[in-house]
Amino acid sequence: MTETAEPIILVKANDPDRKPMLYACPKCGQCVSPNIFACNDTLAHETARRMALDCYQCKTHNTCSACGEQCEKLYTMCPACRRKKAIAGAEIVEPSNIEQCFGLDSGQFYPSPEDAADDGEEYVFDATFRPFEAPVNLYETILDGHHDDADISDLVGLDKLEAAIAEFNKAQTSGSYDENRKRIALVQQLATAEADQS
Repeated sequence: MTETAEPIILVKANDPDRKPMLYACPKCGQCVSPNIFACNDTLAHETARRMALDCYQCKTHNTCSACGEQCEKLYTMCPACRRKKAIAGAEIVEPSNIEQCFGLDSGQFYPSPEDAADDGEEYVFDATFRPFEAPVNLYETILDGHHDDADISDLVGLDKLEAAIAEFNKAQTSGSYDENRKRIALVQQLATAEADQS
């Protein structure tokens, strides 16, 4: 595609004003509708036009928005710049202030910063525990699909259900861990210290 290429503009055959309906990539024909954008009509058409020219299907890579180097088309930043941004955007804490964690580079879960260091991780994100939990608003699921006037006042024993859900949720001790990207620790030195002792 040359720099002077224009998108293919599709219009209704019987429209005397020939108002653009879709914009298509001049290389592969992938269409973009201005109707998918939640903005004013002018901006929606300009965005659709730009997207047709910068066709995701045809592009082989993106340009990193931070350093200008090529990166995977899935990302707007290269791995090195994404890494720098993740580190800069988090509070750096001591590894002793973190228990379970996720490797910055691998995204893998570790039961401790030491385990992450042994696996070659340099930095880890803190992990936040999220226990198993039944939805408190289970009644919405019960009412879903019933007549439009169905209401929680129609449900008999809702108070008992809510109390049972609360008791169930309070009793849960297992669950999952999520990355807490607000806290990060440098753990590389933990592996070095262990290697020196052996």
